[in-house]
Amino acid sequence: MLSERAATVLNVLVGEYLQSATPVASDEIARNLGQKISPATVRNTMAQLTEDGYISRPHVSSGGVPSDRGYRFYVESLPETPQLPAELRESVDRDLAETEPDIGAWSKRCAAILSRLTENLAIVTAPRAQFPRLKRIQLVFLQESTALLVLVLEEARLLRKILAFGKRVDQVQLDLAASRLNDSLGGLNRSQMQSNRLELNSLEEQVKQGSVNLMREAETSNDLEHYTDGLRLLLNQPEFSHGELARQLVQLLEERVLLQRVLSVSQETGKPVVFIGAENQEEFLNPFGVILCHYGVPQGVSGTVCVIGPKRMGYVAAIGGVRHLSDFMSQMVHGIQGKQGNSGE
Repeated sequence: MLSERAATVLNVLVGEYLQSATPVASDEIARNLGQKISPATVRNTMAQLTEDGYISRPHVSSGGVPSDRGYRFYVESLPETPQLPAELRESVDRDLAETEPDIGAWSKRCAAILSRLTENLAIVTAPRAQFPRLKRIQLVFLQESTALLVLVLEEARLLRKILAFGKRVDQVQLDLAASRLNDSLGGLNRSQMQSNRLELNSLEEQVKQGSVNLMREAETSNDLEHYTDGLRLLLNQPEFSHGELARQLVQLLEERVLLQRVLSVSQETGKPVVFIGAENQEEFLNPFGVILCHYGVPQGVSGTVCVIGPKRMGYVAAIGGVRHLSDFMSQMVHGIQGKQGNSGE
């Protein structure tokens, strides 16, 4: 536990460092506090904060830089869940209202907005169900014995596959097969589809099996549909001026390692979480701060809103932005599922 004075000095130091990216001197902190605490007292307090591991100082006479522990104390000192200012929330909402009503377009727009709010890298995954349910099957005639199988999932995702039937088919036959299968398989997951014992002709059976295979691939695939924005903004930060850290980050993004490792963190839906430096499970993320929030329906259709930046990031705007945009995406998921439920009544 820090004393009230130490907590005040530390939070002022962190706030100043977030703005300047340079070590913060005791005189600067005293000025910021309106000389309520003398520079000498600030220096003594900083010495104690250094000893306790909240800040680091290259030299006794130099300014202080927050450690991971110092950043964590600063974040824990913020309001329970920071919110964007009302005017900014209204601006974001207007931007989202003008976006095409499509889950992919919304995900992409959220990534763009979040990167702009934070001047860091934003990642938003499209919503996905652990066990997808079929909404409907569509079959499109291609030529003689082949057709395009399109599965529309209840999470507003499309799966596609070309089927070769080994015999002539036409669009009328395909439409009849799709209609019959939709009547019996609509709303089911892959396991339920597979165990459905409806008596089918050879064409319908092949379409059903192709659909089951597509659903199985959707369950096991690690290829998350996602949207990133703001890499250029992140690389403009002073922490990336030497190039090596920037090179590593770009490589991780290209190899999709960053996406898989960051978004695999299991957390409660709807609550932003913050990982600072060594708090990240992966060593390659130790130079970064990561803020993420899962949105959607717990144990159902869900996705992730995430911002990645240096540990020296604007946590108020980042946490507030992640929270606001994840709330929006949750509303979109609930809206889509509500419409699907109503359409099935």
